[in-house]
Amino acid sequence: MRLFANCYIVLFLIDAGLSLTDELLTMFAAHLPALSMVRNFVAFQVIVLSLVVYFLLGLDRRLPKRVFLPLTLYAFWCSLALWPLLDLISRESQGLTAAFGQVFFGGVALITLRSSYGRNLLPADLFQRPLFGWRNTLVFSAVNLLLFPLLLVYSLMASSSYYLDRQTAGFMRVSPVGIYTSERSYHHAGKVVRLVAMMHVARKGYYQELFASLPAKGTIILAEGVTDQDRLLKGRFDYGRLANLVGLSSQDKMHLDGNLLELDDLERVDHLERDGTKPDIVHSDMDLNRFDPQTVEFLNVIARTLLGEKPLVQGFAAYNDWVKVHGTPEMISGVMDDILYKRNTVVIDALHRSLVHYDTVVVPWGGMHMPAIESALLERGFVPGDKKERLLFAFSAIPFAVLWKGGGGASP
Repeated sequence: MRLFANCYIVLFLIDAGLSLTDELLTMFAAHLPALSMVRNFVAFQVIVLSLVVYFLLGLDRRLPKRVFLPLTLYAFWCSLALWPLLDLISRESQGLTAAFGQVFFGGVALITLRSSYGRNLLPADLFQRPLFGWRNTLVFSAVNLLLFPLLLVYSLMASSSYYLDRQTAGFMRVSPVGIYTSERSYHHAGKVVRLVAMMHVARKGYYQELFASLPAKGTIILAEGVTDQDRLLKGRFDYGRLANLVGLSSQDKMHLDGNLLELDDLERVDHLERDGTKPDIVHSDMDLNRFDPQTVEFLNVIARTLLGEKPLVQGFAAYNDWVKVHGTPEMISGVMDDILYKRNTVVIDALHRSLVHYDTVVVPWGGMHMPAIESALLERGFVPGDKKERLLFAFSAIPFAVLWKGGGGASP
């Protein structure tokens, strides 16, 4: 046990040194892929061994918790991207912050070992005592049982935040308060583009406040929303019932007041009569008839189960049953191609066409579309400007007690 425990301490310190070296070289010199590969391999070993060491703390009373608890807990925290601390610092410095933190905790462990045992590793005489003790195991188990629900909720929120951050390029994030969306502006040659990350449900008043903040003169809004000219949807695709169930408002409540134009009108927009006090609004999305039939079927399943008249729990069960049978990798890939990549192409084309005639273009689209749109702007030479965050909804506003009791029947 002594050899294993000391090897863990050494490996933690090696990982800290590799991480800090890799981050500093990447920031001030050049990125070395080989070093990053070794660093990631060692980091994975540290995380796995941290689980083992943490479990052993409840069995082996000889292991000093003041040494190993900070190391194992920090390793767990790093595996969850240090949430929510990293939301407060820039993306560029997140890795360096984590590396400095690991060096700090490694240094504290060494100081603790030196002050307690007079050496940098665990001494042999520490392990002369009996390994097992009922009091140690019972207290350790009781504390962990009490903390497990909180740890589960924390892990879920941290994982969700990490997923949203990666899928939306930081346009959406989860905080302990709620979910936030970002609005970012980009400037080039006298033109301004505002990318506004959206979601289908939000707190009441969110969409009205958003529209009220948009400029009017010389502005065009590229509106999102798949149309259904051929009536391929068999049910009503409406997030209103789901929004009402959790005490929120749906995106349908966002009424854009402006001059409604078609994409083809952009070429002759200077000759059209319209209200100059209002922004122009162009529907810049696809129609359902351009989707693959499998995608249409998938959307019909969502409308019938998750957004239909069934109680929410039954709807989720029916949806999961369908996915188990039909949710092949090919089907999922096709759905993503339709609802994400094809639509990205349409809105980016509309964006380029709009910049010819307008000084300000506002793109209020879903957060997962933002990375591709932002990339297209940066390739065109646009420079990032101001950033503003809005609280999409607070967790405290969601009636979790009602949901837990099985709420979610059909709305009147």
